[in-house]
Amino acid sequence: MITFRSNCPLSRILDIIGDKWTLLVLREIVAFQKHTFKEIALMPEHIATNILTDRLNKLVQEGLITKSKSETNKLIYYYYPTVKAKDLLPAVMAMREWSEKYLFENDEKPAFIGLP
Repeated sequence: MITFRSNCPLSRILDIIGDKWTLLVLREIVAFQKHTFKEIALMPEHIATNILTDRLNKLVQEGLITKSKSETNKLIYYYYPTVKAKDLLPAVMAMREWSEKYLFENDEKPAFIGLP
């Protein structure tokens, strides 16, 4: 488990999901239902494979996703969100709404991310 920098709730969540990639990896798993490394690696933001490996391991360690080996191919693992990850959805949706309100021009259309 992670060692937190402080007792501040915002600091603690940022210790887990506050880097450039973690929420985008979760988006691929939760919203786009991509469950293999290969599928997740195809995200439009072009994540490096070593970074993806690190973030998937971190998400498993923090209990936000599970990792299970394919029954038919020993080289393939499947990643699924846990209840802990799904409980983040309201906060992520609030961030999405804020972003759409303040970070897009009037004629610019945000990408659909597969969440309500």
